[in-house]
Amino acid sequence: MYESQEMKSKNTTILLVILCITAFFVNRSALPTDIMESRNIVTAREMVSDNNWLVPTMNGELRLEKPPLPTWVAGLVEMIVPNSLSAQRFAPAVMGFLWTLFLFLTAKYLTRRNRFAVNSVLVFLTLYNVVLMGRSATWDIYCHAFMMGAVYFLLRGFYDDDHGFYEEDLGFYDGGLVHTHKWRWFLLSGLFMGLSFESKGPVSFYALLLPFIVTAIFLRRPRMKGKWGPLGVAILICLVLGSWWYIYLLIYHPEATEYVIHKESSAWSDHNVRSWYYYWRFFLEGGLWAPFILVALAVPFWRKRVTQPRKYVAVVICMLLQLVLLSCMPEKKMRYLLPMAPTVAMSVAFVLDWLETKSRHPKLSEGFVWGYAGLFFIAGLFFLRPVGKLFGNPDEHSISEVCSMHHLDQVPFYYNEKEQLRIELVYEAHRKILPLNLGKKAEVMSDLPCVIVSRKPVGQEIPASILCRLDTVRIGYYDDNKHPKKDSHYSNLFLNYVTLLKEKNIRKSGTAGRRAGKSVKR
Repeated sequence: MYESQEMKSKNTTILLVILCITAFFVNRSALPTDIMESRNIVTAREMVSDNNWLVPTMNGELRLEKPPLPTWVAGLVEMIVPNSLSAQRFAPAVMGFLWTLFLFLTAKYLTRRNRFAVNSVLVFLTLYNVVLMGRSATWDIYCHAFMMGAVYFLLRGFYDDDHGFYEEDLGFYDGGLVHTHKWRWFLLSGLFMGLSFESKGPVSFYALLLPFIVTAIFLRRPRMKGKWGPLGVAILICLVLGSWWYIYLLIYHPEATEYVIHKESSAWSDHNVRSWYYYWRFFLEGGLWAPFILVALAVPFWRKRVTQPRKYVAVVICMLLQLVLLSCMPEKKMRYLLPMAPTVAMSVAFVLDWLETKSRHPKLSEGFVWGYAGLFFIAGLFFLRPVGKLFGNPDEHSISEVCSMHHLDQVPFYYNEKEQLRIELVYEAHRKILPLNLGKKAEVMSDLPCVIVSRKPVGQEIPASILCRLDTVRIGYYDDNKHPKKDSHYSNLFLNYVTLLKEKNIRKSGTAGRRAGKSVKR
């Protein structure tokens, strides 16, 4: 009996690992890049090319809005595997795996039930937002994965020597023995909180740590005797790790830092402002789990039926508290709901736990859970790449083509400063594309030879008085839209002419001025 149970647990672990690998690691380059990925990877590239690891830039301009830890990771990846989108997405995939691990440990610690932890992970790995963020070279998953670790270590530090935390005392922990290890848990929590702050500032403190602390105290107020010292050191570690970079910027780049602080603080109230109830459709992000999420909110019903009602109520309260806190922020994006994923998963897990233990058809319930997870496995393994191609732009002709034109390697790239440049073009071209006033002769002539990326043919962008002094060589006309023309996301901003400008040899062509305006083919 014991061997059978052990074998079942081992098989479950293997299946979870396989599902986790499929969710985050398989077919990483199948999805097209978006604007956030482009910004992050461009910043990482410039860290490496400029050998400037403390003051990040993006296309030559300071980018101090985000803490540098994920960019450092992306920079190291760029040094090892240059110009690889798949490699850049590997690090977020690792963070997704780490987040999954800490969720499992937290769920198991809260309930002491392996099956509950397994169900929590299965739901977590099949949430759309989680899978997407674990496959994107964006920084959100860094801060939340680290903070999930901090939450787990804090729980261990607060409650390991408190048998009353559990509704049933199984005598699993030796209070005296664990008491001697509380420093370890608090120090680890401080480290992970600092790493979270260094990944994306206070976001996860507000949306993940605070709700968990409030609900943990609701569940059971910890005994703080002998814990204030370790907790204080943990807070100190967090403050040092989280603030040193900002202190450095305030000392060496005070004006730029103050500008960014003002810009970021105002962005929360000026950008993507939506109504307070915008997030209250959060359950739709759960896909097939949406009905289960709604059902889990029926607290009066489930409180009388689940195995551990107090812990179920605490998880639901934590989820709703996260929802309220996020709804209080004027700026709203659906990806900002990512920190709710652990509590959503655990809320559903309580419902699944009841269905699998107390319903009339427990095997059917268990089969549904694993069947849904299996569909995700099959989709991630076999259908993600062809489906991505199906909805892509069949006419895409990327500016990345210039990367293979080695005669342009040392030639600077510019765009008309009067036009808007999409950062995705900088990412695809693998080089800086800086602004240039095409109406000023001195600026244009001083930078020759150079390449111009323009919305219109260069003959329509540069005045004839300047154009007559130039030789123009058409490199190509590029469409970097990831969506087809019929899609609403298709934009003319991704359609660009690329032209090489060189100074004309006047001695060889006395009629250069008359022909200048006709030198570029449309």
